[in-house]
Amino acid sequence: MKAVDVITQVLSSKVGHRIAFVAMYLLLAVEYYRFVYLNYFYLMGFEFEAEPVAVIAGFFMLAVVLAVMFMGDRDEEGGSYAVSMIVALLLCLPSVVMYQFGGITPYVPLYALLFLLLLRSPLLEVSRWDLSRIPVRYQRFVLPAICVLCLLPFPLAYGFDNIDLSLFAMGEETYDVRAAVSERETLLTAYLLGPLRMVLLPMLVVYGLMDFRRNWWMTLLGVACLLFLFLLNPQKSIFFGLFVVLAMFAFKGYRAKAGMILYGLLAACLVSALLNMATGHLMAESIVLRRLFFIPAIVSDNYFTFFDGHPMMLSHSFLGHWFDYPYQLEPSRMIGEMMYNRAETNCNTGILADGFMNFGHLGAVLFVALGALFVRCVEGQLQNARFFGLLALLVYTFLNSALFTTMLTHGGLVLLIAVCLLIPTNERR
Repeated sequence: MKAVDVITQVLSSKVGHRIAFVAMYLLLAVEYYRFVYLNYFYLMGFEFEAEPVAVIAGFFMLAVVLAVMFMGDRDEEGGSYAVSMIVALLLCLPSVVMYQFGGITPYVPLYALLFLLLLRSPLLEVSRWDLSRIPVRYQRFVLPAICVLCLLPFPLAYGFDNIDLSLFAMGEETYDVRAAVSERETLLTAYLLGPLRMVLLPMLVVYGLMDFRRNWWMTLLGVACLLFLFLLNPQKSIFFGLFVVLAMFAFKGYRAKAGMILYGLLAACLVSALLNMATGHLMAESIVLRRLFFIPAIVSDNYFTFFDGHPMMLSHSFLGHWFDYPYQLEPSRMIGEMMYNRAETNCNTGILADGFMNFGHLGAVLFVALGALFVRCVEGQLQNARFFGLLALLVYTFLNSALFTTMLTHGGLVLLIAVCLLIPTNERR
């Protein structure tokens, strides 16, 4: 048996997924107190409140998560299972732990559970649309042309004077360049950056890998464009998207992809925790555990607390012509000032708190439902599992960005169009 087949079997093990999932919950619960609370209780309002009612209710929530993910006749082979694994690990488990031991509002884990339920519900099953795709013989030229055309506005707007190869060291100078670039930003660059780095260029890289002997130049072009985009606007997330897409390209089956997500996150948390115990250094575990898992939960809690009783009605956005926005700072910067005492800190939040901020509890339910429906639409049209990383990026963005921001400026709508028209329908093509 080939090594790839053995690894695939390990990653796809049903029993292994269940054991690793419970282990992840236990690790998050322990490390929240041992690392996050004890080291950062003075920062951003991390607390430790093990109230019996919250602890017991949290275990019931955990049981619901386990039932939704693993019990009954649920499909664990399709894309919805891998998508749900991302939501369960990065949204449901941290919010349950913080409700049990961090004193956050129960609405955060409850709406997270609703999101998970909708993603796994057969009621939101979206059949494939019968659309005329771009012929295969043209696809390999259309996508590169689109990428190059979308990249052109960036050097025209930013110029070449900030380009410096030392930016790849990702030191403090990147922040200076980004500040200078922001002053030259145009409407085109603002709306094209997200689709380029989250959808089009990673898709170009994967497209080339599908038939590398024939389309190697597409992979090379995609990587070169990403590097060039980073030199123009040095955002580290440019490389994050490429890493996710390449990792999800490695295995054909969705169960193996879900296993890679589960075991990968569990291993990252374990290694960073052991590194902290052995050396005392905080950085690795702070990035992996605090930043990835717990900061989104506490930011959402602050949105629920701050905007409770006075929804914004999208007055800070496209409904500002009809509703007056009552604050000087935009919502993300107000929360940043509340948490860090720094108005320049931008604390974005995901669709749960975004919906509540704008329309109260009705908005939270509505935005969660719309987000889940949109994800299921993309998943239903994605007919090639090798491109699943693009959908994984969309789900992650929904967990950390507003609904309409994700759709318009982070490439959500572009991804839906791409999976319908550009992505090949089978791996041979």
